[in-house]
Amino acid sequence: MAVKSEVKLSTISYVIVYVQDTEKSLPFYKDKLGMKVKTAEPGWVELETGETTLALHGMEKGKGHSKSSSKEGQAIIVFNVDNIYDAKQALESRGVKFNDEPKVVCEAGDHDGMSADFNDPDGNTFSIFAMMPKKTK
Repeated sequence: MAVKSEVKLSTISYVIVYVQDTEKSLPFYKDKLGMKVKTAEPGWVELETGETTLALHGMEKGKGHSKSSSKEGQAIIVFNVDNIYDAKQALESRGVKFNDEPKVVCEAGDHDGMSADFNDPDGNTFSIFAMMPKKTK
């Protein structure tokens, strides 16, 4: 017999990204992406990203994580930005290498939703996203 649950998911409190070595990965998030460290200990780092905490979780030596080692089905963490072009330029100046130029991924009236993807040192995919006014032709 099925039991009805009253659980309601509302906000995401943590996003966990599996990395080979938290100490080696931390400079990318801290120095290149400009994130503030909430807490750091061997194998676990918490970074401030507003209401949601981005956590880096170390993997056991020699073992991969099924989701982070495979592109198929991998979650992509998306960061909202005010201006896709300005944000991309600022991140590139810190050494972040993007996989592509900003592209339209959705439309809403007189605005286009645009995104651009990049990877961390472990190959995890991230994206920046902004609603930009449509360019007139």
